Amino acid sequence: MSDISTDQIDLSRHLIKNGPKFRSHIIIFEETRAYLKPTLSALMFCLIYVLVGVFLLGLAAYIYMGTRQVDLVIFLSVTGAAIATFGLILLKPFMKYSAFDKGSDEFSNNADRPIKLVNITSLQITNKIITSKHGLSYPCYELNVLTKYGRRMNILNHNDLAQMEADAAKLSEFLGVELLDCKKEIVL
Repeated sequence: MSDISTDQIDLSRHLIKNGPKFRSHIIIFEETRAYLKPTLSALMFCLIYVLVGVFLLGLAAYIYMGTRQVDLVIFLSVTGAAIATFGLILLKPFMKYSAFDKGSDEFSNNADRPIKLVNITSLQITNKIITSKHGLSYPCYELNVLTKYGRRMNILNHNDLAQMEADAAKLSEFLGVELLDCKKEIVL
């Protein structure tokens, strides 16, 4: 039985401010482990920036060797380095390792302190609207874990609701905990 009721936890508060407009991860289930793996589309999205940046750096080197146009070389080098760095920064959240391991009895997302699986009382799906400076808005959903001590930790964050619900149901069954679907109707 939980020491803290869900009435004592603000389930409407979002743990992550932003979120991708595409499915970012898949949940892989093994006999005693469930873990997140980035999707190919998420990796490709980030790697395109890295490749464009590296291409511009290579182009800068080629131009320097051929024509020694220093101003163009500096422009291409700075632009290429900035784009490649941006791609690597984008890639970092997709490479985070999150796993539910029944062997060690822990959930870890390598960002927060691990949680013992026996302390997990439920999973939670919430929704939010992501808005940008340009006025474009889209829905995004969070899958969070709740513990009997009132702690919440994010598991997954993307806008594919059907996949989020399917993954959450499988994970709920894997862990033997209830699934709280706290999302409200979103109107854009």
